[in-house]
Amino acid sequence: MRGKKADETGRDLDLVLQELKENPYKKFNIAFALMSVIPFLVFVYILAARLFTFDIFCGDIGVIVFISMIVSFLGFLAGYGILKSVMNKVIYYAAKAKSSDHAKSEFVALVSHELKNPIATIKMNLSNLRDGLLGDVNEKQKRAMGLVQNIIDRMAYLINDLLDLHKIESGFVEMRRRLCNIPEIMERQIKELEQLANRRSIKVTGFVSGTDLFLWADEDRLSRVINNLLGNAIKYTSEAGSVKVKVSRSDGFIRIEVEDTAPTIPPDNREKIFDKFKRLESKAEGTGLGLAIARNIVELHKGKIWAEAAGSETGNKFIVILPSDLRSKTR
Repeated sequence: MRGKKADETGRDLDLVLQELKENPYKKFNIAFALMSVIPFLVFVYILAARLFTFDIFCGDIGVIVFISMIVSFLGFLAGYGILKSVMNKVIYYAAKAKSSDHAKSEFVALVSHELKNPIATIKMNLSNLRDGLLGDVNEKQKRAMGLVQNIIDRMAYLINDLLDLHKIESGFVEMRRRLCNIPEIMERQIKELEQLANRRSIKVTGFVSGTDLFLWADEDRLSRVINNLLGNAIKYTSEAGSVKVKVSRSDGFIRIEVEDTAPTIPPDNREKIFDKFKRLESKAEGTGLGLAIARNIVELHKGKIWAEAAGSETGNKFIVILPSDLRSKTR
């Protein structure tokens, strides 16, 4: 049993070392050695400045010096062992957390994959039934099937989000890079969500600042980032509010801003909202995966994404910074 547990521990440690892409033990050894040089130099200085004579190694003084050196060496080994043990535990528990999260992601992805085909079959047959291809359907039955269709669509959207997030986190995403026109992508996403905004009387406006607003990136995934941010802003903004999308260039980077008039996100939650399944309002619609997916896509493009307050009283601003040319940086 002990051997099996040791093997599991070793695998967990290897998992974290692979994730770090560097050996922390090597840096630890270097750091500890450098720290150990300080007392050694002090000891040498004392000998050289005040007591440097071979007689110091003779007689009672020599015994004291020898014992001091042994104690110092044992103390060094003890300190090294304690610190290394602490570091081992930290890495081990980090590995266990990573392994547990990976196992849960694998399970969710497996279940989602198994549900995808049945959901697609239900959608197709329900659509045929609603369109009267399988017999006459009255208006009351159509409305009932319409409600079911909406529920199935939300289920399908959740499943696709889960599968996409699993692919990104597992590194199974192939980036299809090409030169993208960011203002065009912005306009398409505004048009796509126009109906949703109109239903809530929310005014969505796009702004373009500067020229040469092209980005070497995966257009489909970049479109999804803007779509997720824009959809999120519309969803949380009160009726008759406004959402602004701005694209600009700054020092070799493309900057995308999505600003809303929704209640300001508390500072303590501005990082948490990018976690999986995190929603500030429990009654809000959606999967709680949109911002997590957006962050992963942005990081795949070697960029950064964050949220901040848009004003002193209300509103939020989501900012994405992306390097213009990723041909030599994107995997």
